[in-house]
Amino acid sequence: MRIERHIDGGRMYHEQRRSFMDHLLGLPVSELARSVPATPAWSVHDVVAHLVGICADLNAGRFGPDSGDEWTAHQVRARRDHTLSALCAEWDREAPRFEDGLRLFGYDLGSHYVGDLLQHVADVRGVLPSDEALVVALDFYLSSFDDTLNEAGIGAVVVQLPDVDWVLGSGPPVATVAASSFEIFRSLGGRRNDAQLRSLGWTGDLDVVVPLMSRYPLPVDPIDDAG
Repeated sequence: MRIERHIDGGRMYHEQRRSFMDHLLGLPVSELARSVPATPAWSVHDVVAHLVGICADLNAGRFGPDSGDEWTAHQVRARRDHTLSALCAEWDREAPRFEDGLRLFGYDLGSHYVGDLLQHVADVRGVLPSDEALVVALDFYLSSFDDTLNEAGIGAVVVQLPDVDWVLGSGPPVATVAASSFEIFRSLGGRRNDAQLRSLGWTGDLDVVVPLMSRYPLPVDPIDDAG
């Protein structure tokens, strides 16, 4: 399943990037050293370094080693001594080319990187400032979950959002999960542990579905976005 919308992914990334930068520049310096629960090895500063590094690396065609973890770790290490102002200046230099690339390659890739950006924004802020951006970001994670279900061949899963139902996977439905768009976004993006996933509004065989929900390894401890 691939979702297409007449939304400019480059524009959306730009708007959310600038909003996040404005938020960061208003934080006290001490807040930049705070550990981020969703990525506990990283501070807020490290999260920004990673986001800047993605733009710089992909613009330069640096896709890193086979290990994605080492690729992202290098992005953080290379910028650990940079000030926030320097990080934002680099992001401003690299982003226009990156955002043009999101337009060139289409909505699927655009929603991917909007989704990745907004997961990290929510990691730091606990909220998202734009409902439209959440729709775009969630499209990527729904498509990814659909791919996982099809590969597993367990049947379909109905995802009930407040304004729309999605039938993901194929075959007879084996489970239904109902939650807010934000909660599904965070769940599919590896920001909820097993107990939190099981606490969603389920009917059907959640034991089969829950292990497949997240695109990334599940955190051990619960993640409280409000905290």
